[in-house]
Amino acid sequence: MRSSRLTALVILAGTVAGGLVLDAADPSTSNGPTESPVEAGVAMPAATPPGTLSSTWYCAGGTATADGIADHVVLIANPSDEPRRAVVTVLTGNFAPEPPEPDAAPGTGSTTTVPVPEAPAPTEVDLPPQSRVQVSLRDLVEAPLASAIVEVEGGEVAVEHEVTTLAEGGGRATAPCSSNAARSWSFPWGSTERGARELLVFMNPFPDDATVTIDFATDEGTRQTLRFQNFVVPGRSVVGAFVDDDVQRRAHVSAQVEAGNGRLVIDRIQTFDGTDPRLEGITIGLGAPVPAEVWVFPYGTSGEGVTEEIVVFNPGDEVAEVEVEVRLEDPDTNGVPEPFEVTVAPKRYSIVDVLEMDVEATEATPKRVPEGVGHSIVVRSLNGVPVAAEKVTTKSDPQANVGVAVTLGAPLAATTWLLPGGGVTDERAEVVTLFNASPDQPVRFSIDVLDDGGRLAIEGLQDLEVPAGGHRSIVLGHHIDLEPSPLVITADGSVAVERGLFRVDGRGISMSMGIPVAQDVLVFDPIDS
Repeated sequence: MRSSRLTALVILAGTVAGGLVLDAADPSTSNGPTESPVEAGVAMPAATPPGTLSSTWYCAGGTATADGIADHVVLIANPSDEPRRAVVTVLTGNFAPEPPEPDAAPGTGSTTTVPVPEAPAPTEVDLPPQSRVQVSLRDLVEAPLASAIVEVEGGEVAVEHEVTTLAEGGGRATAPCSSNAARSWSFPWGSTERGARELLVFMNPFPDDATVTIDFATDEGTRQTLRFQNFVVPGRSVVGAFVDDDVQRRAHVSAQVEAGNGRLVIDRIQTFDGTDPRLEGITIGLGAPVPAEVWVFPYGTSGEGVTEEIVVFNPGDEVAEVEVEVRLEDPDTNGVPEPFEVTVAPKRYSIVDVLEMDVEATEATPKRVPEGVGHSIVVRSLNGVPVAAEKVTTKSDPQANVGVAVTLGAPLAATTWLLPGGGVTDERAEVVTLFNASPDQPVRFSIDVLDDGGRLAIEGLQDLEVPAGGHRSIVLGHHIDLEPSPLVITADGSVAVERGLFRVDGRGISMSMGIPVAQDVLVFDPIDS
């Protein structure tokens, strides 16, 4: 059996001086997309370190109407000892027209013609020290779509957003907002099968219009659609487009979004109506602005009624040879499964069904991942071709918590992580999982909660250990009963953090990576031994 190890390349994130001046930051005059490094704040959302003068966050996806499919709420956490002030600027928008008929003239779908509701004036928000503030965009504006720019005086602040389907029986999902606007976004997964709707929300925070081209990948190959060739996103606005209007009846749809000019922030909102009993509810998440050679998923689960897939998308022009390694808890007892290996063609995706037996195995062959055994997952490129990877988890009967959740992995590790959203109540459970980036040394960590202006050490969650190269999951309900419960996780070594939110004895799950503080960051580097 072959084993693999992760090492890490140390990148010290310097202090960022000065904030983002939106009117001056528009790069629309540059020639073509530029490659960005795998670093905190670019490859994944990150809070700026202490001493930073300002920071900016972009919350793209959500609605602001009484019957919205994704009622948009922004969650701002200030874990510092100093009060902060934020300015929340709402950008309004609408859903794009349906795509033109197949025989329409070229360029028919290249403009956005739906009127945009007027945006409100910016709102100042006080952020007391060691606290979380909630801003409902529906309280500020009525619009089919509403995004938010959150500009903060000072560093350390983290921003997430929460979307809720207001119709009876709807779901709720929570995920980080973006700390970066980019020219390229990769979405490894999406679904347009019957009962599913995939909505891409394009946020343009800059004054000049941006144009977008999208390449879609399905089981039938790659394609471009007429509507998404030079699709226009007007300056200082948000536009939503349903992918299922263009690419229909596909269980898996990958999307590579390229901005011909300008930079954007793009969220994918995926809804399911329960036509497939495994799929019901809502998910939200950013695409990957940068591909990476390693993606880590700290939390994995198994059992009857559970599915877990890793979708690996290759946005580049070279073939990617990829390994998906499952690390079981207590490997001395549960063993070390052989990694999955897949070849991902350029502009295509591959799917690894983590919980199923190998295709060539017999019925008597045990699964690589035993039922009921927790695990973490490491996706690594073996030939240096970077990829993007998402985890798709579904839970159905007889599981107590049912629904669907999707999240990108973490391409890096850090010593401090922030979780603004979440909370433990009689109706909602929360699980936090840490992955130890060191293959040789255990890491010790503590979890605190921000409560009414104080940072409280959670009893029983101080100075705990994550084994070398392993993971540890914490059920918050065993230690606190508090809503909201924004968390601060500190460790003496580099870790990656994932959070799961579960409706107790009901439908609705949400998973996402935490938000690292961009200081003493480790970028995963794959080594095969």
